[in-house]
Amino acid sequence: MDMETKVVNVIEPLGSRGEALLKANMADGETILVKLKGSFGEAFVVTDRRIYVLKYGFMAGRTFRGQCTAYRFNQITGLESRKTLVTGVVEVLTAADRNTDSKTFWGVGKMSAIRADNTVAYSLMFQGASFQRGFSIAREAIQEAVSASTGQVVGQEGVADEIGKLALLRDKGTLTEEEFQAKKRQLLGR
Repeated sequence: MDMETKVVNVIEPLGSRGEALLKANMADGETILVKLKGSFGEAFVVTDRRIYVLKYGFMAGRTFRGQCTAYRFNQITGLESRKTLVTGVVEVLTAADRNTDSKTFWGVGKMSAIRADNTVAYSLMFQGASFQRGFSIAREAIQEAVSASTGQVVGQEGVADEIGKLALLRDKGTLTEEEFQAKKRQLLGR
């Protein structure tokens, strides 16, 4: 039996206000991986460098001026997705804002996911598959960024260890100073 794979769109137009707000805040050279419009004049955007939460609609509390909150991947401590029967919320967590259980789609004031700076509310029926895929892409991008930065640190530690071993060999007289310096330059890529 031939199985069809449903293509899920994770890049959609945000309307003129949303697009203008995003353009004004994105850095040059960033590549958009996910661009999804929430239910109430809000958007969830993932690039190759950061996550943006945009608020630009009346219902999001931004009638005249939009707001864009950008999160570099190294600032993000978690990414939450909460769903009820018909609604969903994506929340970006940082060390400064880790209260995940109070913001809901139907909340009021500080409990409102629609008005919170770090959340985007959406309809499961109309946007659920797109947001689920966008959420996965965001998590993968964060994980890749963390792995890349951890790999650089581990790589640098490995080079430092090798240079330390070579210094011991030099101090024991196994290597000459010239041999030590040549190997050190080679390890440092100079």
